[in-house]
Formats: sequence, structure tokens, C-alpha cells
Amino acid sequence: MRRKGYQLVRYADDWAVTCRTWEEAKAALEEAGRILEKLGVTLHAEKTRIVHVSQGFEFLGYKIKKGAQRMKLAPKVIRSGAKPGGLFAYPRQKSILHFKDQIRGRTSRKAPVDTQTLIEEINPVIRGWGNYYCKAHVRKLFNRLNRWIVRRIWSHRHKRWRCCGWKTLPETKLYGEMKLVNLISLIPSLAPSR
Repeated sequence: MRRKGYQLVRYADDWAVTCRTWEEAKAALEEAGRILEKLGVTLHAEKTRIVHVSQGFEFLGYKIKKGAQRMKLAPKVIRSGAKPGGLFAYPRQKSILHFKDQIRGRTSRKAPVDTQTLIEEINPVIRGWGNYYCKAHVRKLFNRLNRWIVRRIWSHRHKRWRCCGWKTLPETKLYGEMKLVNLISLIPSLAPSR
């Protein structure tokens, strides 16, 4: 496909081919079908489709989409280098729900562990998921998930969702003394310089 001039991104058996026009995309799809047929492989009909980048598409756990033409902040203020009308990658909703299910399973109020052990159990999950998505457009999402994780820990400690955990376990203690992984600190453009 690359020798024929197509822009191709591939990871194992997942492909994304970028084209300038609908006709070019249709030709690329037909060419891919012919090449794979020679190899004895067929395209998955439900997963294979042609989409415009403004609609977005899902690839390797990301939703990739063209951003708005106007941004709220001036481009010089944005440290990540995002530009109006540029491509943005977001975690898929399914990936976010899977992450929350993993944290929810470990922070059940019935879990018979102390808070420090609980944090040690969820830190690898937070770090792994955060490092995978840290270069995407996730600042607001990571901030929201951080607050949700802290509330889950407070809920585990006090055995109810609405509690005064903020008094006994303030966020400064959780992130500082107890070493809870902060998702925001994993974003390269926001990470403190060393």
C-alpha cells in the first residue's frame, strides 16, 4: 500500500489509510481488498469503512477527530501546540468506562484492605491507562477522573459516597504522603520540569 503511494498507519492487523478525496479512499479500499485477497485474508465488513475526519474514527482505543475551527484560547497560550481545525485524539468512551470499571472493582466499599494497600493496588492501573492516553486531548478528562478516584477512595474509607473524607484524607495527603498517582502529572506538556 505504501509503495502504491497511500498514507498508511498500521498496528498489527489494524489499519488506517488517509486520503484526500472520497474517490481516492474508495480506490484505496479496493486496492487493500485485492492485496489481502492474494494473502488469503478478507477485510472485516463491519469494521471497514470510509469516513470524513470531521466525523472522526476509532483506532487503537482512540477517537480521532478534526477539532473546531475556532478555539477559546489564543494559540500562543496553548502549551500543547493544539491548533484550530487540527486533529485531536480522545480516549474512546468504551475505554473510559473500562478504566472506571477496573477502579470501581478495586475500590468497592466491601474491599477488606486499608487505604494505603488500596492505593498500591490501583496505582498500576491508573499509571498504565494514563500513560497510554497521556498524549491525547485529555486534560479535562484526567482532571474529572482524578476527582472521581479520590471520591472512590473516600467512599471506601468511610463506607459511603457522601462523606467527610476530605477532612481525614485531603487530596494533598493522598497525592503526597500516600503516593496516589495523579493523572494530570502524566501529561507531558503539564508535567513539572525536572
